[in-house]
Amino acid sequence: MKQAEFRGCDSFVCAKITKDDKTGYTTGTVTEIAPIASIAKTSDVSNETHFYDNTGMIQIKAVGVDTVTFVVPAMYLEKLAIVTGAYIDPLTGAYMSGEDTDDEYAVGYRIKLTDGTYRYVWRLKGTFSNVPDENSNTESNNVDTQNQTVIFTGTKTIYEFTNGGARRDVVIDERDDKCDLTNFFATVQTPDTIANLAKSSATAISLSASTLSLTAGGDTGSLTATTTPTGKPVSWLTSNPNVATVANGVVTPVAAGTAIISAVSGSQSAACTVTVAAGA
Repeated sequence: MKQAEFRGCDSFVCAKITKDDKTGYTTGTVTEIAPIASIAKTSDVSNETHFYDNTGMIQIKAVGVDTVTFVVPAMYLEKLAIVTGAYIDPLTGAYMSGEDTDDEYAVGYRIKLTDGTYRYVWRLKGTFSNVPDENSNTESNNVDTQNQTVIFTGTKTIYEFTNGGARRDVVIDERDDKCDLTNFFATVQTPDTIANLAKSSATAISLSASTLSLTAGGDTGSLTATTTPTGKPVSWLTSNPNVATVANGVVTPVAAGTAIISAVSGSQSAACTVTVAAGA
């Protein structure tokens, strides 16, 4: 297996999180922030051993926040306003700082390897946690200049994705050659959407049923997805996890209402309308 090291970075983008709760995760339009001189990512991880009968028996591991530090050139004011939560006057473009905001973002970037391939990253939730310094010296005969530093502090989502639960990030390595990464930064990629990037995705997909009737608190239902060609990877999604959830085609009724269960493979999808009646 050929080895490579990190050498290069680009594609610093973000999208504002418009919803992250128990019912769903959504984001706004992806926006480019700035070119990148360097990226440094660290994670706050702590480990503690618990001893019983004089022997370390249980290892407790806790992962705190991730910190990603971007070094960028002097930012355009409209981009700086995203990072700092400032106001931009639409007529003059004037930047006006004020009170801090609670806006949360997903942040994307890619890291280049010495073999010419890239590692693609979406960090799914966090805040820009500093106001970039603006330092400058008087011009002289030397070539000294100043850049800016943007710090992003990330954590995991509240929403629990069908594919893996609450998550911090989605990372794809181009060396695996399993995904078409052309549109990786067009939208925020989540654990539930990455199947759309798979090169081995289906050209067609169908479900064993188009409608399903269940009772809250009652038996589960079962759906089977058939792909063309057969055996292609399938992701399962629910439009309303408060009504019905789905995992590997098994539909669990939660509460009275209607939910759309979708099976997705690449750009292909098929849907089933699930109606859940109130329990006795």
